Amino acid sequence: MNRLYATLVSVTFMIGCQPSATTEAQEIYIEAMEIHDEVMPRMGEIMQLRRAIEARIDSLQQLDSAAYADTVQYMQFVVRNLQYADQAMMQWMRNVKKVPGMEEAQTSYQDEMSMETIDTTNIVQIQRSQKTAIEQVKQQMESSIEQAQSLLTPDEN
Repeated sequence: MNRLYATLVSVTFMIGCQPSATTEAQEIYIEAMEIHDEVMPRMGEIMQLRRAIEARIDSLQQLDSAAYADTVQYMQFVVRNLQYADQAMMQWMRNVKKVPGMEEAQTSYQDEMSMETIDTTNIVQIQRSQKTAIEQVKQQMESSIEQAQSLLTPDEN
């Protein structure tokens, strides 16, 4: 009996020490939110750059639209990239799912996934996918901002 009890205690202890899929999903979620929190403040910068480039486009078109057609076309391309980066962040925020059991203070605006409908393996996969998506959003935001800044002089951005 003591041997059986010792074995049960050992197995229970080993199982309890292994990180659960929910814990792994929570860690991935937190990492994704840290990336979000890093780049979200740059949304204002995207809007500012977009307005500055659009103003420059208007100015060039008033001067001589034929002479600056190539420049205007490239500027419009850069504006679209800024818009895509903005839309990508908004879409990510609308679609992000928090992990069941996360503290509400950290995840106040996300939808919670139902434990009944999602197995623990799926929770980890969803969180990995969300983290990959926000990493792509970050890259898109940073490259579009850099591209836009290269068009403007320091006093315009």
